[in-house]
Amino acid sequence: MVEDDIFRKVFSHTLDELEIPNIAISIQKSDFEKLRNAHDSIHEFSYMAHHLVNPHEEFLVKSAFLFYHNEVFEQAHRSFLEALSGCYNAANTLLRSTLELLIKGAFWECMAHKKYRENAEVIKKTGTKIENSKVTRIDLLKEIFKRSPSTEDELEKTSGGIFDEVYHLFEDEELRKMIPNVKDIVKQLAEWDVFDPIQEVFTNPVEYVYDIYYKELSADVHVIPDKTNIGKRLLAEKEVFETEVIPEELNDYVETLHKVIDIGIVIELNILEDIIIENEKSKKWLRERLINLMELELNFASTKIVEIQNEAGEL
Repeated sequence: MVEDDIFRKVFSHTLDELEIPNIAISIQKSDFEKLRNAHDSIHEFSYMAHHLVNPHEEFLVKSAFLFYHNEVFEQAHRSFLEALSGCYNAANTLLRSTLELLIKGAFWECMAHKKYRENAEVIKKTGTKIENSKVTRIDLLKEIFKRSPSTEDELEKTSGGIFDEVYHLFEDEELRKMIPNVKDIVKQLAEWDVFDPIQEVFTNPVEYVYDIYYKELSADVHVIPDKTNIGKRLLAEKEVFETEVIPEELNDYVETLHKVIDIGIVIELNILEDIIIENEKSKKWLRERLINLMELELNFASTKIVEIQNEAGEL
C-alpha cells in the first residue's frame, strides 16, 4: 500500500500530465457545435448496438462484429480526449485504429456468413502461395467446412466462432500473408454494400473510406514529419516543446472524427439490418432516434435509417 504523501504527489503529477487546462482551452477555442456533435456521435454509435441487439437472442449471431464494437467506442473516446489535451498525433493515431476496428469487425462478421463468402470476389483474388498453389482465406474455410460440415451452420448462429477458425492466420508468419490488406478489405466491403448509402454521394466508397480517411490518418501513424506534434507546432508557430492547443488542428480533427463515426454507424446499421427489420421494438427505437442523428448531422447514417424504414414498409 503506497504511503499517503507519495500517493498525493503521484496523483497530482498524473493530473498535470493529463493536460486538463488544455481541455478547457480546447472547449473554449473550438467550433463548439462541431465539437459537441462529434463527441455525441461517438455515444450514438455505442447506443445503437445496445438498443438494437437483444443480448440473449441476437448477440451471438453478430458476435464477430460486436467483439470489436466496444473497442471502437473506447478508442474513439480516448482519441477525442487526446485531441482536447493537445496531443493531435496520438488522437489521429487512435482514430485510424478506430476506423480499422470498424473495417475489420465488419469484414470478419461477413466472412462468417455464407451469403457473403459466396460473393467475395475481391478476397478470391488475394492470398498466398502454399506448395506452389495460390490459397485464399475462402479456400481454407472451404477445407474446414469439408472436414466439419457442422462448422458452417454453427457460424451462421455464432459468427464470433470465425476467430476460432482463423486464429492460426495471426500466429503463423506465412499464413498471415493470407489476410487481405485494409484496402482490399474495404474494396470487398464496398462490393458487399456494407458502406451503403455512401455510394449515392461518392460513386466510389473505397475512395471515401480508404483514401480520404484511412490513408490520411495513416500519415500520423507512420509519423510523417509534419504530422508529428512538433511538426504541427512548428507549422502553427507554437512553442516546440510545449503541449499547446492549436485550434486549426483541433477543428480539423473534430471534422474527421465526425465523418469516421458517421461511417461507423453506417457499417453498424448495415451489419445489423437483418435483425433490425425482424424486430418491432428495434425499428421503433431507430425511428425515434433518427431525429437525434439528423441534429448531429450524421448524414449517411440518417439516410441509412430512412432506407431501413422504407425496406420495412414504414414510410
